[in-house]
Amino acid sequence: MSLKKEEQDKILHFFSENKSLILNDILKGRGQFASEWFLVILRLKNLENIKWILKPINEVINFYDGEVIFTQNGNLKIGRVTMQRKGGDNGRKSATMLQFKINPCELFKD
Repeated sequence: MSLKKEEQDKILHFFSENKSLILNDILKGRGQFASEWFLVILRLKNLENIKWILKPINEVINFYDGEVIFTQNGNLKIGRVTMQRKGGDNGRKSATMLQFKINPCELFKD
């Protein structure tokens, strides 16, 4: 990672202080279209084997919440949510945006 220790600490502090707002924004949204429920459908190898789970959004937010850390690869994580620079846009402005990744299948383990 090319960031200095003090820069890393500032980033960790910012995301730690704002993690509730960030998790709410990426999982629930805001305003009239804010989600109250989270649906995951898992279709295994054949059509007959389908699992689904429907959970209240606040329970899902609590599930994905956790400590803010840097990974070995230099990505930032809030609990079970991985953040990274979007990239892959051939230098367009969108390549500097953040991308948030979750594994919704983890909810089946809970």
